[in-house]
Amino acid sequence: MGIFTRIANRMDRQSGLMHAMMQRMDVDMDSMVAAGSDLSLEMAVRSCLACHNSEKCKHWLEGSDGGEPDFCPNAPYFAMHHK
Repeated sequence: MGIFTRIANRMDRQSGLMHAMMQRMDVDMDSMVAAGSDLSLEMAVRSCLACHNSEKCKHWLEGSDGGEPDFCPNAPYFAMHHK
């Protein structure tokens, strides 16, 4: 597998995890946009792409305990935009 395929696979995996995390945390995307937080959202995307907690994230998303995702560097940002 070439480097570009690995990069594309990672981007797909991380973006899927970020989307699932935002859904699970009931993030209000309209509030993010209305707050003019484009730069913050960009930083959250970059943070997720660079995150090394993918397995913890996946397990947390699969679980139903409802505890806080304290391993997620974006959790405070997502919590600010809870519906």
